Formats: sequence, structure tokens, C-alpha cells
Amino acid sequence: MPNMTKSIKKENGVTWSMTVITIFSILLVLLLTLPNIYLDNQIYYESREIAHYRNIAQTLREEQNIILHKLEAIKYKENIGYD
Repeated sequence: MPNMTKSIKKENGVTWSMTVITIFSILLVLLLTLPNIYLDNQIYYESREIAHYRNIAQTLREEQNIILHKLEAIKYKENIGYD
């Protein structure tokens, strides 16, 4: 006859320590990835803003060249004596 005074229960399924380790692991991964995601987003939006201002600057340079050419044409006409 087997000894029935002590019966050892073998735990099946998810234990409390496994849950704590899993939550800790998830928090660690989030702690390591969220700053990187934030910085990537900030860099993306800053580069979009820089590209926007570069486009504006390029447009203004082109307008300046057009105005300078018109001014040269007006000065040329005045020097020749055309009305």
C-alpha cells in the first residue's frame, strides 16, 4: 500500500512566477523600444519640416532669378531708349 500521508502536487499550467517573468519581459522590451520609436518619429517629422523649408527656399531663389531677369530687361530697355 502506498504512503498517502504526503501527496505532492505537481503544478500544471501557468504559475505566478511565470506570469511575473512574462510581464517583466514585456515591460523591458517596451522600455527599450519606445524611446527608439519616439526618436524615429521625431526625426521623421523634423526631416519633413526641413524638406518643406528647402522647397520654399528653392522657390524663393527661382522667383528672385525671375525678378532679376525682369529687372535687367527693364534696365536694358531704359538704356537703349525704348518706351
